[in-house]
Amino acid sequence: MKSFFDIKSYLTFTKNTFQKNLSYRANAILFFLGDLMLLFVTFYLWKAIYRSSNSMIIKGFNLNEMIVYVLISFITSVIVNADIAYIISREVREGSIAINLIRPINYQKRMFFESLGNLAYNFIVVFFIGFVVVTILKVNYSGEFSIDNIILYFISIFAGFLINFYYSYIFGLLSFKITNMWGLTQIMNAISQLLSGALIPIVFFPSWMQEIFNFLPFSSMIYTPSMIYLGKLTNIEIIKAITIQFSWVIILMIIGKQMWKALIKELTILGG
Repeated sequence: MKSFFDIKSYLTFTKNTFQKNLSYRANAILFFLGDLMLLFVTFYLWKAIYRSSNSMIIKGFNLNEMIVYVLISFITSVIVNADIAYIISREVREGSIAINLIRPINYQKRMFFESLGNLAYNFIVVFFIGFVVVTILKVNYSGEFSIDNIILYFISIFAGFLINFYYSYIFGLLSFKITNMWGLTQIMNAISQLLSGALIPIVFFPSWMQEIFNFLPFSSMIYTPSMIYLGKLTNIEIIKAITIQFSWVIILMIIGKQMWKALIKELTILGG
């Protein structure tokens, strides 16, 4: 019973974050439009690549499959987004983290449930409609519809969300030691975009690089769910990929806990 009320109290952060996003819809729309512009650039870039190629199939993708990949990777990146590094660094910089630390709540749990608020907002506003449109487009292109792949896709994006959360949380904790996190955050986002398959499917990299990228947690955020959705992985490959995903969830969770224990002792409050 105690654990139930404990979760209920944390759900307040989820609700507040969801309502905040509704209140500041203009900001959310501007960020979404920026991502949408990148989507269009990526779309027309791949169209140009296929038109200039002598082959209709490149690295196992035809043009229609690549269009679906670009779209599904885009909405997947929206739903797995858990960018809390900025929130943590802002609280450290402003000093408001001192108030949050003296509250009878777990800081990591608070960040997690705030991320769930963002997830719920992104799911309702962007992901649901986008997923339906992409699925209709995929069926129109290929004539195939696999409910098994869709179920596995949602399991995979949940794991991708958890990986993204702990990855961002770990970077956020670095603000306990580094005052200005802006540059590091930009590097973090650039690495994530490149290695997650959001811009270029990992299959387009050399074989030895694919082996490394597939083992790292970044590909588990976007590339793995997108490839499962497209039906590009065999059953054995899916089991292996999802196993790697949840293994990284556990590893990053442990790293996050250890970093918290080490850095909280040396935290310097800058604001007031």
